[in-house]
Amino acid sequence: MRCYFNLISDDETMIDEEGVEVRDIDQAWAQALKAIAELRAEAEGESIEWDRWRLEATDPEGNILFSVKLTHGLH
Repeated sequence: MRCYFNLISDDETMIDEEGVEVRDIDQAWAQALKAIAELRAEAEGESIEWDRWRLEATDPEGNILFSVKLTHGLH
């Protein structure tokens, strides 16, 4: 299935237009955690209010599969 990872805050939305092909929801979850880790690594040293943001994983129809606040630990 194709899964899209959108970044959402109270006043901004960054839509994933491409998405990624995953086997199941577990693989989608793993991809989401990887994407969050990459975002945080790229922004290291910058002053970003992570608690304002969440990652929403959706299917091609736009149904939300799960949502993860970017303040969550990544272990």
